[in-house]
Amino acid sequence: MTDAACSAPKAPFVLLRGALRDALNLVAQGGGAPRAQERIWIDPSRLTRIYTRNPAQTPDYKRRHSGMVLAGDWDRHTEPLDASWKIAACLTHFRDGVPWKDTGVYDHMAAMIAERGQFDSCRTMDDIIARYEKIDALYSEIRKNGFRDNTIWRFGTPRLPEGVYIHVDRHGAPIFGAIGNHRVGIARALGLTRIPAQLGVVHPGALDSNSLTQLRTVPA
Repeated sequence: MTDAACSAPKAPFVLLRGALRDALNLVAQGGGAPRAQERIWIDPSRLTRIYTRNPAQTPDYKRRHSGMVLAGDWDRHTEPLDASWKIAACLTHFRDGVPWKDTGVYDHMAAMIAERGQFDSCRTMDDIIARYEKIDALYSEIRKNGFRDNTIWRFGTPRLPEGVYIHVDRHGAPIFGAIGNHRVGIARALGLTRIPAQLGVVHPGALDSNSLTQLRTVPA
């Protein structure tokens, strides 16, 4: 059976995910093991791949899988970062000055709403317009004050429960986990080279090369 035919593993109950996963990882991988919801640091300008979140083809790793160490070929199921229409729209809007309505993002959102009933908490075109007005406000905030770091410390570990979601492949390279598209797009449009992120799923190969140490280090 291939990874594409497998479903994502079930995660523990919410109250146990952090402490239980940390304990199991420490036993299995030692002191350098990944932690649930752990904060890492990435250079968004160097992200090149996005994980293919298609449950029919790949395990659908979400925030509840943060910090899991999972073998297999899941890290080979990626697409170029440009495959994210949200990131592409952000770059077109913020970097090139194109109005949201002309970036294609409204059409994509409307199509998703037609298919699912709602998407990104939007049901109508008014909802879509209001959402992207908030994205404009977020861009202005980040441009003025920098990328906010909402790290919290639990059990001696920095954790970022709602951060941009990043998996780590067998070579220790980051893969965008397709959660936090607009923030990645804004960071790239602004030319930022350091932002905090939430650790996603980690391939055991990354632990063999001690790659997490570099991701945990705040870049100069």
